[in-house]
Amino acid sequence: MTADGYKIGVRGCQHLGYAARNMRLARTTGWNQRIVDGHIAHGLIMQDMVNARVDGIVDGGDLSHWNKPIPRDIEIANRVDDLRASARIWAIANSGNHCAGGGSDLSAMSIMHRPHLGMNAVYPDPKRGPGDGPGPQPGLYEVHRPVDGLALHFVSHYGLDKSLADSGIRIDPEPLRGNVNLLFCHGVFDADGRLYQCINPHGEERPIPSDWAHRGWDAVLLSHYHTAGPIPGFGNDGQCQVWYTGSALTRGFADEPGPRGWLLVTVHGPGAVDIELRTIWQRPQFDLATIDATELSPTDLDDILAANITGIPLADEESALISGDGGAIVRQVIRNTSPAQRQALSARAGRYANLARDAAWWNIAYEQRIDAPVPSGGSRAGRDLTRRYTDFAAELRLRADHLVKAVKVPSRMRQPVLEQAVRWASEINSAELAETDRQG
Repeated sequence: MTADGYKIGVRGCQHLGYAARNMRLARTTGWNQRIVDGHIAHGLIMQDMVNARVDGIVDGGDLSHWNKPIPRDIEIANRVDDLRASARIWAIANSGNHCAGGGSDLSAMSIMHRPHLGMNAVYPDPKRGPGDGPGPQPGLYEVHRPVDGLALHFVSHYGLDKSLADSGIRIDPEPLRGNVNLLFCHGVFDADGRLYQCINPHGEERPIPSDWAHRGWDAVLLSHYHTAGPIPGFGNDGQCQVWYTGSALTRGFADEPGPRGWLLVTVHGPGAVDIELRTIWQRPQFDLATIDATELSPTDLDDILAANITGIPLADEESALISGDGGAIVRQVIRNTSPAQRQALSARAGRYANLARDAAWWNIAYEQRIDAPVPSGGSRAGRDLTRRYTDFAAELRLRADHLVKAVKVPSRMRQPVLEQAVRWASEINSAELAETDRQG
């Protein structure tokens, strides 16, 4: 290690191939613009790391949004990784929940396993023989030592599987004496109060035991939660720092707003590790001031909505220069609407789309009161087929008591958890959910 320290660039949750439903299509390729944004962000992060003269690169997992990435995204991943290889920088890539396959499927991260080019991926491979691959548990828990005195510990999404104990496999990472030890995991940290904001339909949610952070690591670097930065309560009074790497993109409005980028980890020696968030470009995203429609006339609603749309910059010069499309991502949440109000707004949808024509994505999301009364006759009486499949927020409110008990949400967190879940369910109602067809 040099006097300036040993530098490692750490990224996570690149989600190549992620697409937002109803997003504008890129003019040059016809791809969903959010897919293009993801490719660009991935390249910007790599170029930033190379320019920062890092000695090594760690990918925390979920490089691809899909377990079986399509050739377009594989090509981008390899082309960007060629920049690293040309700069003679080593790299190690962990497997996340989006990487994980079912049954005999290999991790999507296996496409990046290119040892001849200095890239090693952490994933279970049934073709490996006993003792083949870095230990102590290849693909589950691996320790890599790129230079003397530095031990990088990787526990993959697979390594957090509680059922491993049934097969006699115990994953129990411990620092190596006489080394600077960094622990990398992909999962939900038990000690982080934001755990319940990580609900994700891709793969099982696997917790990272909180006691792992108290074993004498020089730093713990986690991926999965998309808000980058240190976890509150760590890094003081002799405790090691615990950081989340964040993500390359904001995925719709389910992710918290905030900077996107990568972590520059500088190792000076035992107990002396500096961590800095380096940010990159991201497309402007606006959640317009929520409108409470209670007792508003359709004309009042129209006036407020039109003023909200025209009161923000819908286009951004930097985004146009970088991505070829300067449009912002814009959402208007309207609460407590009546059927008549929604019908009036629907009749004027063309007017609002025209006002927001410069935006790359525009949508209205309807939310009802969490404490709204249950219709007489119970939750199933009088429902038509359309409501059965689209009113997810109402269904969630009806089943809330059972759900929070089933997933053992602490009583003090039940209200904020329910409010967040209802917001997400309302986004599904408004077709914002971004799990579109894989071609973009």
